Amino acid sequence: MKLSSFAWPAWILAAIAIHGLVARYLIAAEPPAVHSPVSPADSLKHLFVPTGLKVELVAYEPEVIDPVAIRFDEDGRMWVVQMRDYPTASTKGNQARSRISILSDRDGDGFFETATVFADNLRYATGVQPWKGGVFVTMAGEVAYLKDTNGDDKADLMETWYTGFAEKNTQLRANHPQLALDNHIYVANGLRGGEVVDARHPDAKPVSISGMDFRFDPHTGACEAVSGVGQFGLTFDDYGNRFVCSNRNPAIHVVLEDRHLKKNPLVAVSAVATDVAKAGGDSRIYAIGRSWTTSHLHAGQFTAACGVHIYRGDALPREFYGNIFVCDPTAHVVHREIMKPLGVTFASAPVPPPAPPQIGEGGVEFFASHDEWWSPVNLEVGPDGALYVADMYRAVIEHPHWMPTELRQRPDLMLGNDLGRIYRIVPENFSAPAAPRLSAMSSTSLVELLAHPNAWWRETAARLLLEREDKGVRSQLERVAIDHDSHIARIYALRLLEGLGLLRIEVIRRLLDDSHPRVLEQAIIAAESRLDESDELRFSISQLARREDARVRFQALVTARPMPSAPAFPADRWELDAMLIAAGQRGGAVLEGMLQQPAAIAKNVGEPKRFIADLARLAAASRDDRQWAAAVKALAGSSEYSRVGFTGLLAEAPRGMSLDSLLSKLDDTSRGELNRAFADARADAANVDQDESVRCEAIDLLATLGDATDTLLPLALGDPRQPVRLKAIAALRRNQDIEPWRQLLDGFSGETPAVQRAILDGVIATAARTSLLVDEIAAGRIKPTELDANYTKLLLNNSDAAIKSRAEELLVLPADREQALAEYRTVLTMKSDPARGRGVFEKHCATCHQIDGMGIQFAPDISDSREKTAEQLLTDIIQPNRAIDSNYFSYTAVTVDGLVHTGVLAAETSTSVTLKQAEGKSVTFRRDEIEQLRSDGVSFMADGLEKNIPPQDMADLIGFIKNWRYLRSQQAPSADP
Repeated sequence: MKLSSFAWPAWILAAIAIHGLVARYLIAAEPPAVHSPVSPADSLKHLFVPTGLKVELVAYEPEVIDPVAIRFDEDGRMWVVQMRDYPTASTKGNQARSRISILSDRDGDGFFETATVFADNLRYATGVQPWKGGVFVTMAGEVAYLKDTNGDDKADLMETWYTGFAEKNTQLRANHPQLALDNHIYVANGLRGGEVVDARHPDAKPVSISGMDFRFDPHTGACEAVSGVGQFGLTFDDYGNRFVCSNRNPAIHVVLEDRHLKKNPLVAVSAVATDVAKAGGDSRIYAIGRSWTTSHLHAGQFTAACGVHIYRGDALPREFYGNIFVCDPTAHVVHREIMKPLGVTFASAPVPPPAPPQIGEGGVEFFASHDEWWSPVNLEVGPDGALYVADMYRAVIEHPHWMPTELRQRPDLMLGNDLGRIYRIVPENFSAPAAPRLSAMSSTSLVELLAHPNAWWRETAARLLLEREDKGVRSQLERVAIDHDSHIARIYALRLLEGLGLLRIEVIRRLLDDSHPRVLEQAIIAAESRLDESDELRFSISQLARREDARVRFQALVTARPMPSAPAFPADRWELDAMLIAAGQRGGAVLEGMLQQPAAIAKNVGEPKRFIADLARLAAASRDDRQWAAAVKALAGSSEYSRVGFTGLLAEAPRGMSLDSLLSKLDDTSRGELNRAFADARADAANVDQDESVRCEAIDLLATLGDATDTLLPLALGDPRQPVRLKAIAALRRNQDIEPWRQLLDGFSGETPAVQRAILDGVIATAARTSLLVDEIAAGRIKPTELDANYTKLLLNNSDAAIKSRAEELLVLPADREQALAEYRTVLTMKSDPARGRGVFEKHCATCHQIDGMGIQFAPDISDSREKTAEQLLTDIIQPNRAIDSNYFSYTAVTVDGLVHTGVLAAETSTSVTLKQAEGKSVTFRRDEIEQLRSDGVSFMADGLEKNIPPQDMADLIGFIKNWRYLRSQQAPSADP
């Protein structure tokens, strides 16, 4: 029997014909686990929602197959994106099969019984945004505009607007086009980036969205990269705050917009977004059926978070408004969190309702199923205020790209490719309102809808007004913006006036006196493009930088950029970043003002030393002698912050400028204070009885000097405290003298792995030192096996041709990875010692991987290996590039001062880049500090790791990875791999 051919009872068929499939869920007894597909009607028997709510089935196969996105147009019709080509790639032999259908509920019973195929044979469609009677569609590699021009509900116009979105993985593509409060359409990246080209203006400069999302103006087509990088999901709250998600991160708030960072390129930030909900191993979800994850350690956690949505409808009880909902098809649940403001951003907490006794003690999610085929992937609010859920209804939600080669042809990947369901969640006593007919409403009537309690009505009315560009509503919008009782209506009217080009400065001035902080915030944002027209406007916004509300302060700082002062209220990291942006080229003056209020800094700044150091760096980066002098003067008078401040200041000294040249910019008093700071630092660094943290701070300051080798080298060679040694070795990295590295390499073989890595980090940073390392290897004083595989990779791929050539002679790796794997297959038959394998792991793997609390979780999780065979583990070790996630590609950054840094690209903005490195380290650069940034095109884990691991060690290592859980109880002192 075909999967789509269910034997449905006659009474169900009659119910479908008369009323559609609508059912309440009452959990009287636990249904059996479902391992095979069931009919749409039977699927309702396996669903759970909280008491007082019910689930209704509103559409299902064959009209809906593999639904991944839902949107409602102005007349209440449901546009459904169906990714019918999932999970196979679209090739010549495999036709594109994605489809967009328009579904209508003509009799108003809640079931969408009429379906029309609007567009067919699309390639991996992921989302739609209604616009001017048609829709913008995200699909494989592009954003297109589709429209029916002759009234038959079938697209006969297709315009390609943007191309160049990455297509490296069919599951990770641009998605969720959504019109926002700022009158732009946003698109989630999909995690793979791209070089986006305006297809209608091919001569325009491509827009890189590496590590960033995308937005465009639907009127003008102007487009740009924006902060944040969402996987599959994008949503907004009532105030335009944008949230995205990724597999392990259910709700991410994008805090710092790229346009604000561009205002001060001297500021390098390590992050632009933050987790609102607990993520990864800290997350918790409750499945009521069997869930499958690639790692057992991920069981009960988010592993496939998608379709994040902030509910803003009016059908569910009021306590649900503003809650975060997110799907996880792996666990067959829709998760709910209550979100509250936290400084500039937000924090949320999960709300697992109490589980009925038959389900278990752990709780149950907001919406869950026993049915293992039930796969919710997206959410939407409808005109009726209900929460709609798109269910792909498949046996497996997992793309073959993530699977071992031997599993990529598994037959169950295609099971369910003719199924799909859409549900809505409503109160038990729900009575659906009449279907909307907004297309026939006048512009005046649409303005009145901006205060509607259901965000769908507000947003759809705003969209139609934006589409119509009706200038006649100006006075009405102004009255709403200034006088309406609803602050949300005031906000919508304000932003519409801006989007329609009708916003007068007088209206902005009025709203900058509004009593509601969210209106103030939006007025500041709306004023951003008008500041050059009015100094008075800029001054008014500057005054708001000391308001009690954190988001008002934040927006005032990044918009008007007033002279920041010591915070009067607790300031989170985002407000401190805003202060740095606002400081602009005035870092020294701002630092001087800050240090006049040390008590306020200590009270309201979480990491005051770090903040002062950042301000000092900003003062130096300005290359303004006056700011430099002001910073030195301010720091000289601060007993608490002088050392970290001077460190930040001198770390930003212009390349090639000597200390004497820098000192010459100062008066005698300031020069004396700086010299005294260095003298104190030398004393503290060398004092073995001094506190370790004080010594490390002193070393950081000495690292900025070109002549501190006499103090630093003895510490690097033999200080009894390893953290001090590591800090001293890192400090010498800035020194151009090659002699310290000769001495450090001389004792290399006898050092601990951590010290060896620190030495290699410093040596590999310049060509001269790297040549010295190659000399040591050639002379036999350092064995090739003593080099971590990543350092071997850096030598073999060195940009210096002479070094590369010599490394290829000295560090020969098997060119054929299959040959290397074949040579190591003998380990699969060896007896292993897992306890001994722990030491092998610590030496060779712990800098990037973590097992049982040992090591750093930098690379993919390998700790849960119960479903991985020993052969799979061996293959992954010897062939790390066989199936690599591009999130772990190795990147190399060469700075303008000639230093080389490698790592994984962790964050990217138009002004800065952050590389995440082994051992939990990271480094952030401004763009102007980088001479070259390139992807090495391979895994950060290099080929050739096995050359440092003899066969018996490899067997022990695999034994440890397989059996580490049992070592603590000594249940498996010895085991086969």
